[in-house]
Amino acid sequence: MNNLLKYRRMALKMVEIVDLGDDEGYATKIAGFAGLLAAGSNKKTAMAELASALDHWIGIALRRGLGLPALVAPKMHTSVRKG
Repeated sequence: MNNLLKYRRMALKMVEIVDLGDDEGYATKIAGFAGLLAAGSNKKTAMAELASALDHWIGIALRRGLGLPALVAPKMHTSVRKG
């Protein structure tokens, strides 16, 4: 598998899904990808829209020589107890 496909797959694992409530559907985004946002009536549709938008986003970024954002796993919140 080429590196761009691996990058895409990793990016799609970092998706944030937001329930818009009141039967408004779902919004999806990936941190670090400025302007990349997709929505759908259900999670599956929202994810499919985001995957398509990501493909276009990557293509535009590469054509314009902008490079791609580093993929950073979401931080886990831990509490440290002193004492």
